[in-house]
Amino acid sequence: MRAILLGVMIVMGSATASAQEDFSYARRLYLDKAQCSYCHGWAGDGAGEGQSNGGAANLRQTRFNRAQLVMTIMCGLPGTAMPHFDEAAYSDKRCYGVTEAELGSRTPALPPGTTLQAREAEAIADYVLAKFAGRGAATRAECEETFGKGARACGEYAAKP
Repeated sequence: MRAILLGVMIVMGSATASAQEDFSYARRLYLDKAQCSYCHGWAGDGAGEGQSNGGAANLRQTRFNRAQLVMTIMCGLPGTAMPHFDEAAYSDKRCYGVTEAELGSRTPALPPGTTLQAREAEAIADYVLAKFAGRGAATRAECEETFGKGARACGEYAAKP
């Protein structure tokens, strides 16, 4: 019986560690590789970083499901500033059933930094759904999770929503 209990504890511990690694991976993709935070903000509230124009979608209010988020990340949004992270997005009809030739000037731009693989876009979508969607205003705890405990930038956020 002890062996079974120990085995269950090991499996649960490794599942928790794996979930934490997945979260950390997705967070790095959001903040660093895809630089989503440049426009959407570290808190996903659409405020963006200081140099951005702001006005990006507030991911805390999104009603998109996972598939819609992945499509938006990979294909961008025609006619808006949301870039497409799939390098070949409009070379065929995989995105919204249209090509670059059909969209013309409404074709979303490639991101300034890097493109993403589908699994990376899926990880970012999962991160958005877990950390932002339906969450309300950002809190000090969320800020400190991003910038570190006691970070000066986090003083402006309420300790509790």
